[in-house]
Amino acid sequence: MLHHLNVVPVAPSRVVVIGAGGFVGAAVAERLTQAGVPVLRLTRAEVGLLAPDAADRLAAHLRDGDSVVAAAAIAPCKTVAMLTDNAVLTLALVTALSRVALAHVVNIGSDAVFIDQTVPLTEDSPKAPDSLHGVMHLAREIAFHSTVTAPLAILRPTLIYGADD
Repeated sequence: MLHHLNVVPVAPSRVVVIGAGGFVGAAVAERLTQAGVPVLRLTRAEVGLLAPDAADRLAAHLRDGDSVVAAAAIAPCKTVAMLTDNAVLTLALVTALSRVALAHVVNIGSDAVFIDQTVPLTEDSPKAPDSLHGVMHLAREIAFHSTVTAPLAILRPTLIYGADD
């Protein structure tokens, strides 16, 4: 459930899209740009999140008051090696995000965190992933919740695909 803190809608002063080179991150950055919102697009070229200094390099791009969309992940996560790399990547993300007074953070996750059911999902549906991909996204959610102090929204889309994917 999102709880908006502003009485009237306020455009962000700047949105940093981490993972702007990927399908989802590029689409988010493009839509924000079309809406006239200042966007800093960060891709693997600017900040390799698996590098030992990734948290420092990412934090150097962030400013107090920024809004952040975290769309960087190695997905779909299919192997234990990919799961491990995603844990390293997530550690860099949450470490950097915790160093700055951000306006808010949006983590792009997956509905794979939920147990498969025949009834519609809700926020109260059990989280019990049965795939490495779901485990990765659930671990990422827990890391964000336990580390990031800015207001946090977790989006859990399902089966995203499109012409540019």
